[in-house]
Amino acid sequence: MNATFYARTSDHGYETCVEHLSMTGCLAGGFAQSFGHLDDGLLAGLVHDLGKYSDAFQRRIQNPDHSGLVDHSTAGAMLLVQNGCPLVSMAVAGHHAGLADFGSQGELEGATYSGRMNKAFSAGDRNPLSLANEGKVQLHIPQSAFQKGTKLVSGTTSMDGQPKEQSFYTDMMLTRMLFSALVDGDRLDAEFFTSNRENRAEHRLLEHLKERLGPEALENGQMPTWSALRQASLAMSVECDAEDQSQIERLTKIIENKANQYLNKPNKKPLDIKRCELLAQCLAYGQNTSYGTGLYTLTAPTGSGKTISSIAFALKHAHTNNLQRIIYVIPYTSIIDQTVSQFEEIFGTDAVLPHYSEAPYQLKDESDMDETDLKRVLAAENWNTPIVVTTAVQFFESLYSNKTSRCRKLHNIANSVIVFDEAQTLPVPYLRPCIRAITELVERYGSTAVLCTATQPELQPLFDESFNSGSVQIPEISPFTNDDRDSFRRVTIKRIGDVALDALADQLGNHEQVLCVVNTRKKAQYLYD
Repeated sequence: MNATFYARTSDHGYETCVEHLSMTGCLAGGFAQSFGHLDDGLLAGLVHDLGKYSDAFQRRIQNPDHSGLVDHSTAGAMLLVQNGCPLVSMAVAGHHAGLADFGSQGELEGATYSGRMNKAFSAGDRNPLSLANEGKVQLHIPQSAFQKGTKLVSGTTSMDGQPKEQSFYTDMMLTRMLFSALVDGDRLDAEFFTSNRENRAEHRLLEHLKERLGPEALENGQMPTWSALRQASLAMSVECDAEDQSQIERLTKIIENKANQYLNKPNKKPLDIKRCELLAQCLAYGQNTSYGTGLYTLTAPTGSGKTISSIAFALKHAHTNNLQRIIYVIPYTSIIDQTVSQFEEIFGTDAVLPHYSEAPYQLKDESDMDETDLKRVLAAENWNTPIVVTTAVQFFESLYSNKTSRCRKLHNIANSVIVFDEAQTLPVPYLRPCIRAITELVERYGSTAVLCTATQPELQPLFDESFNSGSVQIPEISPFTNDDRDSFRRVTIKRIGDVALDALADQLGNHEQVLCVVNTRKKAQYLYD
């Protein structure tokens, strides 16, 4: 065995396993701290590439063209299983290929998690895990860290330390969140070592973390103590939070100034007065400390300025409650461009990430991208930006995905304000899983969800069914009464019954401009003639 073990190579040298595991562990732990699981994230990062401590992998590092692929994630997953951390183990096992089906505990073959673990444990003692057991790999993880991880991953505690009802769904979501934190930390450190991209938002954070851990010690293969790693991870989390809060504070001032322009505008028309009532109430609710994180509705008619009012509430609420970002979820790509344009005009392009399949930067070759496009490509990987505008498909499919690319951003949904625009369009066939995901984010990940629409759907029974506490009160932000909503009505619908085509043609002839829809082209041609 070599005295120094290497995790990867690049044009400027080798990254030691100690450096990669330490950096990834601190990053994953810092990201997981946002939902109260720093130790689980740190554990995952420290053991995720334990299999690189093997002759086979070191031969591959030295001569990749003449060495086959080496499984380097199973060993760390095995160590976590041995120490009673199954959910963290699943995240580690899938950090390259994605989360696997759990399978059945008796499986000895197959691609499921259980089959993979059972096969590895039955393979004998000359696996990379034995190197850790023999003391050849010094990870410095105290047994108390595994014990704390076991308690956390059991689903019996919440962010505030209070008991929570254990459920399969809660464990499933926690596994995905830990998986997200690990994948993001792993990818960030790999990119930092190989290409050191200064246009990535996390670049300064990565530099500071490496400085805290001691570059020379990492390069010489000297693993920091568990205590030192934990302190560095916590410091990274604090620095990350401070940067997020600074961004939210800056954007909050911008929306306040914009709102004051509307509110102080002279000679308002009646509808303008109503729009200002909605905007003023959203600002007031957002800065009210008694309105903490939770579930809200914002019911306001078309034309009342919902988009500006909802983002005003979201930013003020995020600033008041120390939340990290705003995620604006829109059902249709046909209306997303308009929302993005409004936000870019108010906050600037650097603050807004449009993440959907037809976003302009998604359709360009890298050679055609400007600096803003490149930053957005990077930010789309993990949603590390103050305002994200995305589709409902992207949002919900990511929460239920098992793919590394889709799940990487999930930890950045924690501690966010999530505005569901046109909430009545949540897909009925998938309504329960959508509601359950929203509930989980609100109840266990410190997020606020706002159901924003002109026609609020009746979702109260589903939320009562999903929340751990049972029946839940959903405060309404909008000040509008039914009469107020009627004042915004632009269309009057009147049933006139069956009408003969000749009589209908006479009615159409009385209008200078008119649109008439009939059910066949033959009738349309007759009416036109």
